[in-house]
Amino acid sequence: MPEEILKNFEQKRAEALKVLESKEAGLSLEKQKEILKDVVSEKIQTIQPSRVNQQVAQKIQELQEQPKERQIQILTEMAFEKGVVYAVEIAKNLDNPYLLDEFHDVLVDQLYNKLVEEGKLEKI
Repeated sequence: MPEEILKNFEQKRAEALKVLESKEAGLSLEKQKEILKDVVSEKIQTIQPSRVNQQVAQKIQELQEQPKERQIQILTEMAFEKGVVYAVEIAKNLDNPYLLDEFHDVLVDQLYNKLVEEGKLEKI
């Protein structure tokens, strides 16, 4: 689990809880996902495509030959195995804003599910 994203998420979630008048009300599923999406968006925006080495170039070439759904699946797996920064660098080097946006949405959903599985979030 990318610890930096988790830390930023926890901080933003705590801030959102403070805003609520009733602390017993908690945050809705939609609000938690919105906060997580904002955190992931901030992280994605800070990542700039780096110089492409041979291994990365090969991975980009392999991905370009796959259908969009498979590309997103592979990128999501990469995010959990090699880190969000690595997966986003690959996605940005594919030079397809639509694919990057779809990857972002799927990544948020997968991160949310993982946080629930790990007990770091309570499913509402």
